[in-house]
Amino acid sequence: MSIDPSNNNRRLRIGDLLAHNVASRPLAPALIGPQGLTHTWAELDTHTLALAGGLTSLGLTRGDRIATIVRNGPDAIEALFALARAGFVGVPINYGLTAAEVEVIFQDSEPKAILTDADFVEPFRAQIEQAGAIVVVHGGATLNSGWHDYDAIKTAAVAFDEAAVSPDDIRTIRYTSGTTAAPKGCLGTHRQILSSIENFFRELDVPTDAPFLQLLPLFSGAGIWMAFAAAYHGVANVVPETFKPADALQAIAEHGVGHACGVPTMLSRMCEEYDPAKYDISSLKLFGYTGSPMPAAMIRKALALLPWDFYQGFGGGEMGGLVSYLKPEDHPRGSTAGDGLDERLRTAGRPAKYAELVIRSLQDGTPLPTGEAGEISVRSPSNFAGYHNLPEETAHTLRGEWVYTGDVGFIDEEGLLHVIDRVKDMVITGGMNVSSAEVESVLIEHPAVEFAAVFGLPDDDWGEAVTAAVVLRDGATVAEAELIGFARLRLASYKTPKAIKFIDSFPMNAAGKILKRELRKRFAPATA
Repeated sequence: MSIDPSNNNRRLRIGDLLAHNVASRPLAPALIGPQGLTHTWAELDTHTLALAGGLTSLGLTRGDRIATIVRNGPDAIEALFALARAGFVGVPINYGLTAAEVEVIFQDSEPKAILTDADFVEPFRAQIEQAGAIVVVHGGATLNSGWHDYDAIKTAAVAFDEAAVSPDDIRTIRYTSGTTAAPKGCLGTHRQILSSIENFFRELDVPTDAPFLQLLPLFSGAGIWMAFAAAYHGVANVVPETFKPADALQAIAEHGVGHACGVPTMLSRMCEEYDPAKYDISSLKLFGYTGSPMPAAMIRKALALLPWDFYQGFGGGEMGGLVSYLKPEDHPRGSTAGDGLDERLRTAGRPAKYAELVIRSLQDGTPLPTGEAGEISVRSPSNFAGYHNLPEETAHTLRGEWVYTGDVGFIDEEGLLHVIDRVKDMVITGGMNVSSAEVESVLIEHPAVEFAAVFGLPDDDWGEAVTAAVVLRDGATVAEAELIGFARLRLASYKTPKAIKFIDSFPMNAAGKILKRELRKRFAPATA
């Protein structure tokens, strides 16, 4: 039995999820790791108390920031709960970042301690040493003088005051991916993430007795959210170390997984791998996708191939969770061409029950009527608490009770949210707003184009000229004029690219997002 969301749970903290499950199902599985290694709720409770107490024994106290560089696995979830229970502020680090990017985060967050897997000591040794923090290493690396072994500090645990932790304490500083600027640290509390999780179980019919499958990295907001949501629901979390489509399908079959969530690319790879003769995936009832746009053709393929219900969620770090849902009933099977399904699947669904969404003018911030596009603003209990060390950025994004998301969209007559683009990715040409995402979706319809990225370049006549960089499919060729003509047949003239730049690959950040600022720098006119 999960925690009852009808009670509103205003005083809940992350540690209370463990306490509830230890009291109600101590011997039930809580975590299932690689090779089927299983921890019960009682064992997870014991391990997290030991780690929290071990960190306390090093002189760390409530409110201290602890950076973590850890792979997915039971120990990563143990660390998430331990930090929350002792009132520490977790700073999860994407281990795919470069050393320079990690250094920026260390300099901004100033962690009092760094908890790292042994595998990441050498790649980030200089940054770890320069941080001047307490260092705890998991996994048996040779330790520097003064560094601490993960298992050893757990045996030296001392008492800490878990009761002093407040639902409104800062629980995490999670850094944005920084595609348009330097990463910003989003501040989140216990109350915020639990409000989002509570709403999730009101929105969707989630299997009550089947495990969750952890496909997302546990340094990401969505991955952390999934870990805590499984505990809130009182079910086990199956935690592979990395995503591999065959392993994911096998985990569903082996452990009777009932719910999973991933990015669209993961779903696409699972469709490619799936063979009904190899994998019994009938236990999985619900699959969510989020993080990037889902092509309608891809979800249609999944609906035809996989016996699951699907939902889409729209949210982000500043929103603290999912604030709109495209639900299973919006993903009907057996539909036909021209039925309007593709257009519905391109939407982000309807606002969540606990959230208010208002579309605001990009010029003056006034609310816009149905059907008009502007910046999406959100008021909900899960809104973040601001940016670490950035009061001006905080004031720009968090205005009173409203988060200004930086996303452009509109709400249609059916109440469906259409997310068009990022405000910073809109191209303003001749006084007209052009959605880069709309132009990109047209360009990738051309059979020669594998990927496309659209951005604005300075132009004396137009202010900005719509420009596209494209990566062609292997062995494909197409002339610039042909591709511009292809787009012109499908787009208004002011939206049609003025130039096409052919490149071999896109500059990307560690989260796999295209860095359009780098494309603008590369192709900007010398006179700009």
